[in-house]
Amino acid sequence: MTMATSDRSRPLDPLHEHRAAAERLATLIAGDDDHRFLVVFQALMNVVDELEGHDRDVAVERARGLLLRSAAAAGPDRSVAARAVGAAPGPPEDSLYSDATFLANGRLMAPDGDRIIGGVPTSEFPDCVAVGSETGWCCSGTLVAPNVVVTAGHCQAKCASRVLIGDDVGREADAQVIAVARAELHPSYSRGKDDLCTLVLAEDAVGVEPRPIAEPDALDGTTSVRIAGFGNTSVYGGYGRRMMVDVPLAANEPRFGADADKEFVAGSPFLDRDSCNGDSGGPAYVQHDGGWLLAGATSRATDSRYRLCGDGGIYTRVRAYRDWIRAVPGGHWA
Repeated sequence: MTMATSDRSRPLDPLHEHRAAAERLATLIAGDDDHRFLVVFQALMNVVDELEGHDRDVAVERARGLLLRSAAAAGPDRSVAARAVGAAPGPPEDSLYSDATFLANGRLMAPDGDRIIGGVPTSEFPDCVAVGSETGWCCSGTLVAPNVVVTAGHCQAKCASRVLIGDDVGREADAQVIAVARAELHPSYSRGKDDLCTLVLAEDAVGVEPRPIAEPDALDGTTSVRIAGFGNTSVYGGYGRRMMVDVPLAANEPRFGADADKEFVAGSPFLDRDSCNGDSGGPAYVQHDGGWLLAGATSRATDSRYRLCGDGGIYTRVRAYRDWIRAVPGGHWA
């Protein structure tokens, strides 16, 4: 089965042009302190992101100059900048920011020019579909066979009547909208457990390659996953356009609320970019041999969350349910 690959010849994220300056300044301030580095780096990138929403040419130039001058003024001795900014407060014990794996992975992502920091609209993953009721759209999912979509179990009750294969639910005329013939909830589902649903479509999707499911060891040694979905772009709303962002993996520690055998934890320290309402059931991809495999389905926020979005998420390991998915009647498997 052919896997879609990323086009690394184009810039994935408009914030990348500011990343190097922000990383340098954060490093000067934080040194080897990973928690402090991520706090400072996130703050700097948030400044740029906010300014870009106004007079872009003037604001971006001003922000770039500020970051570069600050880094230059600090020089090789980070104590000047550190005293100016002050010490970052310690994170709560149940926060992702107290997890050494998460902090190390987040820091490794910061200088990587291939990683998406700010979140961008994408046509790159057409297997990531919108899932909806008869009257609206409310979740996301992944095409894993020509007529089979996996989504979150908690979407089944009110959001499992049809899927949209396209980039934007506001442009149905440019998309395929296919009715759901069967919505099979995992038999052991309960809120926060076995959160998966298999949707068998009334007909095959046309012109879209189903996404292969990653093997159990696919996340071993991996620092991040790429999440995609049609969900809200902030806690205030914004459902409807397929977006993607890279987020660092955290350790599978019980305090985050995940079942290590069937779930994993990830989140974003950059610009509060994370899965949000409406991304439920959407894919978390892992890169393998130049392509992307389906590792997880968005389930819920971590137990340690303080906000609805932006404090990390729990993802169902799809491979743990592959036999059940394939056993649902009506699927067209090769």
